[in-house]
Amino acid sequence: MNPLELSAARNRWSTDPAAEKLWLYGGLLLCAMVLPPRTGAPLVLAAVGVVTLAFARVRPRLFLLALLGPAVFIALGALPIAVSLRGGPHLEPGGVGVAVDTALRAIAASAATIGLASTTLMADLLDLARRAGVPAPLCHVADLTYRLVGILVQSARASREAVGLRLGMRRPRDAITVIGAQSALVFVRATDRARAMSEAMSMRAEPGMTAVLTADRPVRPARLAVTAALLAAISAVSILTWRSWHAG
Repeated sequence: MNPLELSAARNRWSTDPAAEKLWLYGGLLLCAMVLPPRTGAPLVLAAVGVVTLAFARVRPRLFLLALLGPAVFIALGALPIAVSLRGGPHLEPGGVGVAVDTALRAIAASAATIGLASTTLMADLLDLARRAGVPAPLCHVADLTYRLVGILVQSARASREAVGLRLGMRRPRDAITVIGAQSALVFVRATDRARAMSEAMSMRAEPGMTAVLTADRPVRPARLAVTAALLAAISAVSILTWRSWHAG
């Protein structure tokens, strides 16, 4: 199991219904997408941090490291929005504001997604999807893809260590050689693992019938109401603050 899976299995909310956590983090994700980014994104980030770290008791280091990669990627992706190279490097008129809004919205949405991943097992989400009427073959494909990605991540880590020890990574040329060898190894291994997993799952059950046994946990209406109140408060504060800024 990877660190996020371990966190999802061991946090304080691990035994809570997946529907409650999806209602919370899905609502925060929706707020990050539709609310004004400069007033809504900080509130969403604060809410995700409080509920994930203080209430669910996810390790702060794990959560921050999981968010670091997407945040760096988003920041680098926002640079071309603000900077233009046509006629020499210069800031685009209005580009900085758009870049900031895009980055804030994306980072807040990523935080909500990571919060859900660090508190909810994939098996619980797939079971919830099946009960909600998502076609069984689609859940089967999602399950296989999730398992395959986990195997490939472990394979990439092991192959990087093995190739690095054999070839070394002291010089840039050595690092490029290691990355090339690792990519080729992971590609070949991915094909073999995908074929093996497909055969193993087909022998276990018909495609779409590989449901995972999960505990039946009834949803608590009180908690759904509290979550709805939190989302409404975030929306109201964000919209009112945004209006006051533009009115002034």
